[in-house]
Amino acid sequence: MIKNNSPLWGITTIIGCVLILSSCKTVKQTSTVAARRSGASSLESVATALNQPETKGKVIEGYTLQNNDRVYFNAIRNYVQGKFDTAFVTLNYYNKLDSTNAAAYYYLASLKGRANFLKPTLTDAGKAASLAPDNKWIQAFYANILAFDESYDKSAQIFSDLAAKNPVDRAQYYIAAAKMYSRSKNYAAALKVLDTLQLTRPPDDEDILMEKQNIYMTSKDLPNAIKVTQQLADAYPLSPEYLIQLNEIYEIQGNTEQSLATIKLLQDRFPYNDDITSYTFGYYLKKRNMEMVTESLNEYIDAAEKNQEKDLSILSQIGSYISNNPKDTAVLTFMAELTEKITVQKPNSFTAKRLLASLNLFSRKGALGLQQSEALIKDRPHNYALWTPVLSYYLYYTNDQDATLKFLDRMEVGFPDSIDIPMNKMFIYRGKDKIDTALKYAFKGLDLSQKQKATEREIIFYNSIAEYYNELKQYLKSDSVFEDLLKKAPDNIMALNNYAYYLSERGERLEYALNLSKKTLEQQYDEPNYLDTYGWILYKMKRYEEAKVYIEKAITNAGNDVTAVVLEHYADIEFQLGHVDNALKIWKAIDEAGQGSALLKKKIKDKKLYE
Repeated sequence: MIKNNSPLWGITTIIGCVLILSSCKTVKQTSTVAARRSGASSLESVATALNQPETKGKVIEGYTLQNNDRVYFNAIRNYVQGKFDTAFVTLNYYNKLDSTNAAAYYYLASLKGRANFLKPTLTDAGKAASLAPDNKWIQAFYANILAFDESYDKSAQIFSDLAAKNPVDRAQYYIAAAKMYSRSKNYAAALKVLDTLQLTRPPDDEDILMEKQNIYMTSKDLPNAIKVTQQLADAYPLSPEYLIQLNEIYEIQGNTEQSLATIKLLQDRFPYNDDITSYTFGYYLKKRNMEMVTESLNEYIDAAEKNQEKDLSILSQIGSYISNNPKDTAVLTFMAELTEKITVQKPNSFTAKRLLASLNLFSRKGALGLQQSEALIKDRPHNYALWTPVLSYYLYYTNDQDATLKFLDRMEVGFPDSIDIPMNKMFIYRGKDKIDTALKYAFKGLDLSQKQKATEREIIFYNSIAEYYNELKQYLKSDSVFEDLLKKAPDNIMALNNYAYYLSERGERLEYALNLSKKTLEQQYDEPNYLDTYGWILYKMKRYEEAKVYIEKAITNAGNDVTAVVLEHYADIEFQLGHVDNALKIWKAIDEAGQGSALLKKKIKDKKLYE
């Protein structure tokens, strides 16, 4: 749903502990393994004719041939050249001649993985692993496939064995094992693995401590989470994030005394850091300690005065408080009045004036805040940070798109290289359903982000361009942009998911779409949207039983937040499996909620599946 030193095929990462069944290349052969087998007789005849076994012992260029080497080498050559159907049949033919070659099963597993048949992939990878117990690449390959099959404990054990046998790669293998045990909720085993790794690492190793912290937080073991976070804070005293994490854990625990002590330590250790002062201000505001709110606000204004062209981070703290306390409508008024007093006390404080204008913008005094902000802009028109609160005011408070566009036009005159301007114009015109205009600004933003090497923004524009082309039904252009993006950022999860889903909706290149979708699950194996996309592509491939497994996972993981789209997908699968009554029941429930696809009512009326 919308939202190496290895063998030739290779594994992209071990630390991620995820299955990589397909390469990043575009798979042009879209036939399934079953289809390959249906045509196997003709291909096998060709393979037999072209692959006459060599005589064992014959020497060619210094290499002594083993039986059937020609068959094996031809299979690998076809694999490397992308002739996957021929490679598949040739490898199967080779296995009839010699069933003891681990690499042959390894490549067969990768080919079956390309077609996303997990069980056969698992079987061949297991054979490869049993034939080559000391080959770390094959063992890691097998462990990753076990992980995708949710056999986490078995995967973890393989990674642990690899760590013990390979000192150079010990850290990455042990951490991989710990992650696998964590996924299976076997936290004691995960911690034991990390303790074993700790024996060969410094006592304050950051990677190990952070992994332990994650395990303790996931398992809700707050005392031990506090212990390792305190260890991190002590070992890395110039990294404020660990003290902030420590404070957050104390807050979850309800330990107000220790939480306050940590806040004071942050203030003492980072007295001139306006972001830290902003954080401590947010803490006191959340506690409604108005005396300390006043004191920390003064400190923040003094600290922020040193950088007058920086955005006011304190506004995010106030915004967070309002989001969590929507009934406390007086807080903005209180903060504005407090800031106004500070401006009287510090008449030369530019930061105080900025803050007052911004607070008025977002309170009931929007007109006054706008007037004050415009006065500041007139005085210092080249200070970009003065423009951004006004832009936020227009974007989120006025709901006046035309006024927002006019303000963006003004900004563009003074800041022609600002990436924010085309990005906001792009989103506004998309909201107006003016896709062509949105596309124009997406290209402008892409050009600016590439010139400024703003990679994260560049990826946003790439995704937007691909999606806009898709909405305009210019599918070749959309696909081309997605392909370019995935060359630049092969693990971009939004592109992988959306591209896969768009292909599935068109019923095109489904095997390739499934490979794209699998990469999202390798990154976030429990995300409902990605599970739904994967399951829906399996549905489009008529692999209904497998599709049902993944859509059920999507529904379970989404809980109360499950969408009508996912539920309708599930009902469609039920219908295809012959569970018509259950499908109708779900369709009707979706329809009664006023949701569902354009074809939903027709499905219910005719008791027939329409797509």
